[in-house]
Amino acid sequence: MAIRMSGYLLRGADGLTTIMNNHSTEMSKSMEKVSSGLRINHSGDDAAGKAISEKMLSQIRGLDQSQQNTQNANSLLGVAEAAVTSIVDVLQQMKAKALQGADDTLTADERKALQYEIQQLSSQIDASSLVSQNGRYLLNGSFGKINETLQDVDVYEILDENEEPVLDDYGEIMTDTTEGVLNFNSFDWEDNQAMYFQVGPDKGDGILVHLGNMTKDYILKDVTIDVSTSENAMKTYKDLDKSMSRALFQQVEIATVQERLDSTMSNLQEVTDDTTAALSTIQDADMAKEMTNFVKHNVLMQATQAMMAQANTTMASFIDLMRQ
Repeated sequence: MAIRMSGYLLRGADGLTTIMNNHSTEMSKSMEKVSSGLRINHSGDDAAGKAISEKMLSQIRGLDQSQQNTQNANSLLGVAEAAVTSIVDVLQQMKAKALQGADDTLTADERKALQYEIQQLSSQIDASSLVSQNGRYLLNGSFGKINETLQDVDVYEILDENEEPVLDDYGEIMTDTTEGVLNFNSFDWEDNQAMYFQVGPDKGDGILVHLGNMTKDYILKDVTIDVSTSENAMKTYKDLDKSMSRALFQQVEIATVQERLDSTMSNLQEVTDDTTAALSTIQDADMAKEMTNFVKHNVLMQATQAMMAQANTTMASFIDLMRQ
């Protein structure tokens, strides 16, 4: 009978040890969750939740990098936009000077000075077009080529002094455009060459921007700067309209892409916030619950320790009784 009693007491002590170890383990888990702020610290805490949270975390990091890419793109376009604005300003000054040259109140010397001033202004176009970022020129035509569509070109037959049509070497009547002025009704991009901005975490989340040729040779092509006479100055003024149209078309392209980038940034931030909130519901620990759990198991462990002390006392008393 005494042996059975001893076995019972020993089994009871072992049971209390197991219970105390369980409480200690639960306390450690709660402490880890409270310390890290995460409900899932190991795959064993929630295997499915761990897999989902890692996937969502990867998505959030992709969204964060996309926001950085968008900011970089906006910064680059800001540099290009400033240069194009400078070119537009120069063209406006050149047009004003050309119109000034159309006034017959100017003397020959004043016209020479005006001619020199306009030529100096035209040189500033090249200075602005050579803007670069990270060693890449942005406005030299590397990222797009403007295609110009003609309209309303007044064609007439070339007549000789006898009002007879002039024939070319092939016997065809020669024609010309009125005052050589070409009018453009539309601009587009001739090829698919463009700068690509990756502004999303998935394939295809990109924005193309064409940064055309803004050099002096292109912007002022077909323009002869000549204010030596009122007539020539007026022709220069009209020809500069074509240059202005090219520059404004580029300015609109940049402004349009900048608007898209702003909208993209706003959308990326919203998606990031929503995804982060969803991740929080899966991954973050319930601090109140974990603190309550910690206190609960702490109290129970202390109670178990008290029971083990009582069991030890009982065992000692039993041993003393056996020795008597």
